[in-house]
Amino acid sequence: MRERPAPLVLVPVPETGRAPFGSYAAVAETGRHLLAAEMTGRLARAGAVVQPLAPPPPPTPGTPFHWGRWYAPAARAALAAARDANRAVDAIGYVGAGALALAPDSALEDLLSPVPGEVVANNRFSADAFVVAASPAEGTPAPDGTTRRGPDLDRALDRLDACPTDNTAARCLETGGFRSRDLAGQPWTRFDVDTPLDLALLRLATRLPEVEWRPGPGLAGFLEMARLPGDRALDVPGLEQVGDVMRNRAGQLVVAGRVPAAVLGVLETETACRVRAFVEERGMRAARDLRPRSLLARWVEERGAAALVAELASLGDAVVLDTRVLMAALASSAEADAWPPEEERFAADFGDPGPLRTPWLRELVSTARDASVPFLLGGHALISDGLRLVVAAAWLGR
Repeated sequence: MRERPAPLVLVPVPETGRAPFGSYAAVAETGRHLLAAEMTGRLARAGAVVQPLAPPPPPTPGTPFHWGRWYAPAARAALAAARDANRAVDAIGYVGAGALALAPDSALEDLLSPVPGEVVANNRFSADAFVVAASPAEGTPAPDGTTRRGPDLDRALDRLDACPTDNTAARCLETGGFRSRDLAGQPWTRFDVDTPLDLALLRLATRLPEVEWRPGPGLAGFLEMARLPGDRALDVPGLEQVGDVMRNRAGQLVVAGRVPAAVLGVLETETACRVRAFVEERGMRAARDLRPRSLLARWVEERGAAALVAELASLGDAVVLDTRVLMAALASSAEADAWPPEEERFAADFGDPGPLRTPWLRELVSTARDASVPFLLGGHALISDGLRLVVAAAWLGR
C-alpha cells in the first residue's frame, strides 16, 4: 500500500511582550509560547509537516474575531506552497497553541491519521485541534466525466473559511461532506491552556503518574520558576482542601459550569464524596448565534454575587465554579472581549481581588475567598480535564 503523505498542520505562534511584565497575562503569554514550540516538535516527531501560523491582526473594536478568515487564507498559502514544491498533501489541520498539551503520543497519532474523507478532532462539539483528509478520488475521472468523487482539501478550506471559531471546525467540515471522528473520549484531549490557572494545572500534571505526557526542559523549567503577582508559584489554589472533600465519604462536592459528561462519570466513580452538579452552557463558544444563558448568572443579577457564593457554599463542602459561564451570560456574549478584562479573569482564578474592577466579579472573588468552604474558580480547562487532575491529585495527597 502506498505510504500516506505527511499531513500539513498549522500551529499558531502566540505573541509575547504584549502584557505588562509581572502580570498574570504575561505568565500566560510565555507559557503558551513555550507550549506552541513544544507541540510543534511533538507533531513533527509524530510525522506531520508543521507550518507556523502568524498571530491574528489586532481586533477591531465592536467586531468579533473571525477564526476562519484568519486560518483559511494561511492554510491555502501553505497548501499552494507545498503543491508548487511538488510535495503531496492529502490532509491539512490545525492545533491551537495550548491545545492537547497533556495528550499522549497515541492521541497525536490518532489526530494525524484521518482516513480519506474524514476529519478527526479533539472535540467534535468544541474543537481546538483537527486534521481533515481529502477524498481518495480527488483528481481521478468518474463515470459521469467529473474529476472528483468526494470532498477535497479546497472544499475543506472553503468550509473552514466560514467558521467563526475553531470550536465549530469539525461541524463546518461535516456540512462539506466530511465524516467526523471525535477524540473527546480519550483522557486529556480536551485540556487547552489559555490561562495561568491552566498552567498551574499543567504543572500539577507533571507530578501525577496517571499522565503520560512530560514537558521538555524549557517548559518544565518555566512551570517551576514562573511567579505570579505577589511572588506566588504556579500552584492550584485550594487543591488540598478540595482533595480532602473528594476523599471524604461524608463530603459533598459542588461543580458548576460546562462540565462534560465523561468528567461527571469520573467524579461519580473516582471520588468518595457525593457530587452535586449544575451543568450549563456546554458548547457556548461554538454556538455564537445563541445568547449565553445561566441560572447562576441570573442569581448574580437578581441577588448579587455574594448571595450566589453563600448559596453554593450551603450546598456542599467545596465548590468548583466555571466563572466564564457567568461572564458570558452577564455580558450576553460568548466573546471574551465582552467579559471582564483578561487580567481580571486571571486574577479571579487565583482568588486575588486586587486587580478586579468589575464590581460583581470583585464581590464574587472576595466572598468566595472568605467563604466557609473552599472555592476553586476557573474556566473550561479546569471544569473538564482539569477536574480529572484534581481527582488524581486528591488520592495521592498532592
